[in-house]
Amino acid sequence: LANFYGHDGELTKAFEYYEKAIALNPTEPVYYQNFATTVSLFRKDAREYYRIDEQEVFNKALALYATALKLDPGNFPLATDLAQTYYLIRPTRTEDALRAWTNALSAAHDDVEREGVYIHLARFKLNSGRLAEARAHLDAVTNRMYAELKDRLSRNLVEKQKRAEETNAP
Repeated sequence: LANFYGHDGELTKAFEYYEKAIALNPTEPVYYQNFATTVSLFRKDAREYYRIDEQEVFNKALALYATALKLDPGNFPLATDLAQTYYLIRPTRTEDALRAWTNALSAAHDDVEREGVYIHLARFKLNSGRLAEARAHLDAVTNRMYAELKDRLSRNLVEKQKRAEETNAP
């Protein structure tokens, strides 16, 4: 029912039914994951329903994801859902995002999943000025399916390096 109401637009019922589902079976990780996704995607509705501000909405979603991960620690899609939430949060919580992506990396099952995580790690490190670390992550990406993203991030990295050199030039 919670999923139905989340898709149907009656979000207050979705929140209510996710809470009921968790009360009925508090060890089912998918309930926490779906609830977290709904809270993070429908932030305005969650703010109004719970009477909390946007940062508290993100904290709620992240706590729900964390609970789901405690119940299912090797779940790569769940780990990436949590980590991707950090793209929505302003101001950026870089260190928390990097920890989440590192956790997703440890849950990755193959090179495709690992290299996808390297792309995300590179993006966060690039945006936080950790250019050498960003380059190391990009260098670890060899799968052609990531070529376009890798090229775009590599171009951004070169531009940031040039600006850093110009700023530091005498």
